[in-house]
Amino acid sequence: MSDWNPSNYLKFKNERTQPSKDLISRIAIENPKSILDLGCGPGNSTKILADKWPKAIVIGIDNSPEMIKKAKADYPYLSWVLSDISKLDTGSTSDIVFSNATLQWLGNHETLIPKLFKHVNKDGALAVQVPANQNEPLHQALLTVSKSAKWKEYTGNCDQLMNYRSSEYYYAILSRLTQSFELWETTYIHVLDNHRALIEWYKSTGMRLYLNALPNDSARTQFEEDVLDICKKEYKIQENGKILYPFSRVFFVAYKEKA
Repeated sequence: MSDWNPSNYLKFKNERTQPSKDLISRIAIENPKSILDLGCGPGNSTKILADKWPKAIVIGIDNSPEMIKKAKADYPYLSWVLSDISKLDTGSTSDIVFSNATLQWLGNHETLIPKLFKHVNKDGALAVQVPANQNEPLHQALLTVSKSAKWKEYTGNCDQLMNYRSSEYYYAILSRLTQSFELWETTYIHVLDNHRALIEWYKSTGMRLYLNALPNDSARTQFEEDVLDICKKEYKIQENGKILYPFSRVFFVAYKEKA
């Protein structure tokens, strides 16, 4: 798979950073000494963590060389590690283990979340946000196109690489780990300039898997156009010419109580 493109990802920097801000605002820990940002991307969420708790040691970790390169360039005063979440040092713990829009790329959340919780210090917290937009017309259009006769040879199984889960699913996992946690869901209404902006939004995240599976740039362009054709029928143009794009996300903050 080709590496992430930080420039494309940051086209919607404010919209992508707002969930981090909302999640951070709900973490009820006053003076954490150590914070780990898993799947930090270009560092936009890591910066918010460092601004909130300036005395803490904040480390961003991501498996994308391009994302880490961008994070180092924009925020050289923070610490960055190029590594997979699955390769976390089993002996290391932090007061806050944070992850914004990352776990959907990983499977087996029933075992992954308890594993991440082990990296949380006593009186610390695991704070997570994951997209829950699987029922949104944009994602459904992506699935329809990917499984069509025209494209299924390349993209028919790509949906298995994404893990969208419900609040109820995460409640079951969290309730086995701790009695102290918060769980909520928020739908953001993003105002986009036009229908094509829907493609620009998604091609740098969820659609990226599908585009990478295609054989060449020409195929990728045509695939995007096929998704766009469906979206034009699903998203109404507002009076001012804009498009409203609802995007749901699941959040939780789980606290590790002292034994």
